[in-house]
Amino acid sequence: MSKLRANLVRGVRLAWDASPRGFVAIAVFSVITSLIAPLAIWLGKLLVDQIMTGAHSGLELTDVMPTIVMFGLAGGAERALSNIRFHQQEVFSRRVEHHTMRRFVEKAATVDLGHFDNSDWHDRMARARRDVGWRPAQLSFTTIGLVASFVGIIGMLGLLASLHPLLVVLSVVSLLPWIMIQRRTNRRIYEFHFATTPEDRERWYMVDLLAGTDSAKELRAFGLANHFTERHARISGDNLDRLARLYRRASGITILAGLGTGCAIAIAYAFVADRGLHGGLTAGDLTAAIGAFAAVTGQASMLSSSLLQVEQHATFLDDLFAFFAVEPLIVVPPQPTPLPAKLEPGIAIEGVEFTYPRGTQQVLKGIDLEVRPGELIALVGENGAGKTTIVNLLTRFYDPTRGRVRIGGVDLRDVDPLELRARIGVLFQDFAKYQLTLRENIQLGRIDREASDTDILAALDAGRARPLMTTLDKGLDAKLGRLFDGGHELSGGEWQRVAVSRLIFRRADIWILDEPTSNLDPEAEAKIFAELKQQLAGRMAIVISHRFSTVRVADRIYVIEHGRVHEAGSHAELIAARGRYAELFEIQAAGYR
Repeated sequence: MSKLRANLVRGVRLAWDASPRGFVAIAVFSVITSLIAPLAIWLGKLLVDQIMTGAHSGLELTDVMPTIVMFGLAGGAERALSNIRFHQQEVFSRRVEHHTMRRFVEKAATVDLGHFDNSDWHDRMARARRDVGWRPAQLSFTTIGLVASFVGIIGMLGLLASLHPLLVVLSVVSLLPWIMIQRRTNRRIYEFHFATTPEDRERWYMVDLLAGTDSAKELRAFGLANHFTERHARISGDNLDRLARLYRRASGITILAGLGTGCAIAIAYAFVADRGLHGGLTAGDLTAAIGAFAAVTGQASMLSSSLLQVEQHATFLDDLFAFFAVEPLIVVPPQPTPLPAKLEPGIAIEGVEFTYPRGTQQVLKGIDLEVRPGELIALVGENGAGKTTIVNLLTRFYDPTRGRVRIGGVDLRDVDPLELRARIGVLFQDFAKYQLTLRENIQLGRIDREASDTDILAALDAGRARPLMTTLDKGLDAKLGRLFDGGHELSGGEWQRVAVSRLIFRRADIWILDEPTSNLDPEAEAKIFAELKQQLAGRMAIVISHRFSTVRVADRIYVIEHGRVHEAGSHAELIAARGRYAELFEIQAAGYR
């Protein structure tokens, strides 16, 4: 219960932060609207009594007109305020959705990568994503409605109490079964959604496969559409069957609760009828009693429904707030050590061992290597040897299990990851293809840098991507990709040239390139590497590649095998040593003879 209260407070505060003025406006309109209902019933009672009395005492229409006008104004005001409140809620819900979604994407985009190695994390994020767009706003509306219903029901109960206290008791008794049933059903619904999160993620993964562009060609070439469609339908059908069984069980108990409520209402009306038949109530009293009991039953149903919805929303929001509260895996020291302006003596990886979170196999087993300013080094080896893991440690996506990584003489555990990454430019093997303009694709390399067209064109020249300008009708302002209207799709090699240009535009102190030219032909690849080496100018560069014809230009080559440095040296030194590098180089070279 304490967690529910905490989630209720946090959920309402989240909505308040999004739009305090909208929150207050909806609350005011809701309370006023709820007060109009008992006022209208009281005016109706007054009007009936005036008419019945006037029929015998000779009252004219003008005598009852004030009551009629007030009655009409109350009805008109209730409708107008309800409509205005609806409009306010529409705008308010959008503001809350935007505010909450922003917090969600900020967290999702900055959380440490180690969490993505955990399937439980993906389940948690899926549950948070499911509720982020609408539950905070609905929780606010329901809470406001709860208060408004409470205010309205107090007025109605006051009217009933003035007639007889038994009517108040009967109205309350009619609600208790509904509250107990709904609370039990709410718990079961939450348990269902929590338990089916993995299946739900798989179902949406099928949707991504069927509707996404990355898998579109292979899906058609292999004839997989029916397979994944049927799999999606099977998962959806199983979940729907389980949910239907849950609601069927709840429906049986609901019928019994309905009978109990009906009995309470029948007793109340029988009591009112008996009092009326024996002259204990005037015509106006009868009107007020019937109208107030019907209204209080309706208001009380709304009150109990609101209570249960608040509980439901607060329970489900536990996943969202748990997502927001996820602790970082990479610890930022209270007083980080700044990196020096000049990163002397360079990069040093010393006795580094590493195992991925929740992993059982050691990926790095005592790696030692160094990169001095002005050097371009290469990492070669088979897939899974640990090359990309070294990149992940250099960018501090992870911390080593043992040993240390130093840049500019500073242990990276003592450095703020944001400052570190600002000094590094990375071109990943699975680099992003931004469906934006060519200009934006380059500027994203350093988004806070003021750049002229000359600067962007210079980066395109260095990345050998300038020829793209001849095929794009709007030049730098042409959209890339087919996601948006007027976009131009690029080949894999063209996208890669754009990514290399983005890296160069970043002007980072350290360049890291993980299979940077896998989509390029050997001639284009050789030119780009020659250009990169010329662009170093005191920077450090680390290149991961399987093409030995490319890495031969490196100052030093590290051969990584089974998480260790097997051998290191220049191309000439390693060939002369006739070790593993020479063996792999000869195998590749033989393919071109």
